[in-house]
Amino acid sequence: MINYVKLTDDLLYKVYECYNNNVGDFYKKLSYEEFSNNLYNHVEFDKNGVFVAVSDETLVGFICSHVRHIEEFDDTKPGYISTFVVDDNYLNLGVGKKLLSLAEEYIKSLGKKKVRFGYMCTLNWPWYIPNTNSHDHNGAPGVLVNSKLYLYLLNNGYDIIDEQDAFHLNLSEFNVPKRVLDDLDVCKNEGIYITLYDKEKHFGLDEFYQDINDEAFERVIRYNLNLDKPMPFAVIVKDNKIMGWTGAFYTEKSGRAHFDGIVISPKVRGKGLGRALFATLAEYSKTHGSVFMTFFTGRKNFARYIYLSLGFKIIQSFAIMEKEI
Repeated sequence: MINYVKLTDDLLYKVYECYNNNVGDFYKKLSYEEFSNNLYNHVEFDKNGVFVAVSDETLVGFICSHVRHIEEFDDTKPGYISTFVVDDNYLNLGVGKKLLSLAEEYIKSLGKKKVRFGYMCTLNWPWYIPNTNSHDHNGAPGVLVNSKLYLYLLNNGYDIIDEQDAFHLNLSEFNVPKRVLDDLDVCKNEGIYITLYDKEKHFGLDEFYQDINDEAFERVIRYNLNLDKPMPFAVIVKDNKIMGWTGAFYTEKSGRAHFDGIVISPKVRGKGLGRALFATLAEYSKTHGSVFMTFFTGRKNFARYIYLSLGFKIIQSFAIMEKEI
């Protein structure tokens, strides 16, 4: 007999074991500390939204649902399911269907009209890049396309509302293309340069924030600059006035080059600077110890063509999936 209950403290470690035993080779197996930091200690973790399936004393499946704090009272925003695992030995026995219905009902009880797997969930899981020497990415933005979960959700009323493609490049293979160097030469003749940010020299961030009109990028820039020792980053400047930005430059423990994104003022677009700025990030990362780069972007995001032109390859696709409840 299988019992379905809410998560209790005595089941925390069993949930961890169920995860590690059933995520296969795609997702990273984690230590208990890593798992706890990613799930139980996450700011959005909602213990009341976690349901588990127990057969005798064996935990055979679990599902984690929550509502983002900043969207709690906005009924136009969905609730989220971040994690859904069923023991391989208990597939096709109704365990997944029961767990999914419990999570959906919980989200509905919180006033939500939709439930979503994927982007903006904020809580996600690290995975390995196929056919590499343990290159990884620190989070999956949705449901792995053509996975068991993907097909299961399609068969249970979930629609694909967006797709995200993951990109990868071994940085030993990266070289700045001649096209980028030519574009930079043209821009130099107009007084436009790409250089590392220098707070004593460069100015105009407040106006830059207004020009890009993107709260997420502004928040990331401000966060880095407010650190005791801000990480280096590149800017596009004209007469020392900031016109573009890369995220912070640093190498993660795995050897991955950190990537927050790039953004350019509309005032200097159309000059190849997006490609040049991203190439600057890749070259800096390569020469400062990074082994590889990974990131993802929307299927309809024009920036994908910049990444492809610089040698990056799409190595995995993820679906953002949603259902009305």
